[in-house]
Amino acid sequence: MAEPSTASEGMQPLVLTHAGFRQAWADGGIRVDIDPRGAYRYLAAQMLLPLVQLAVLGIGVGMALLLHWFPGVLVIIVGFLLPRLSRASAPAFMLKRALEDDKVYDDLVRSGILRIFRF
Repeated sequence: MAEPSTASEGMQPLVLTHAGFRQAWADGGIRVDIDPRGAYRYLAAQMLLPLVQLAVLGIGVGMALLLHWFPGVLVIIVGFLLPRLSRASAPAFMLKRALEDDKVYDDLVRSGILRIFRF
């Protein structure tokens, strides 16, 4: 699921329907390469992560100024860690979503984020 290996550089990705993709994944006959940066960008756009991060940081600053500083700083730290945690788990999350939803699968394949290869 990480960066494509050198073995897949010369191979053409397979084009499968969503049902064919699910069946091939269940059978174990394919290898899926997911671009981590593209997966994070797709996830951030779908879930509006920059807005969520901004809201969490704002709440943390408000808590630090109006209440006690310690809980506010903890919320600010969570606001800074949110994108990093999302970036680390984005490829696995997008694979799970692609297996569940044919629209997400089509979007990921069309944008080149998800590529399928035979073993």
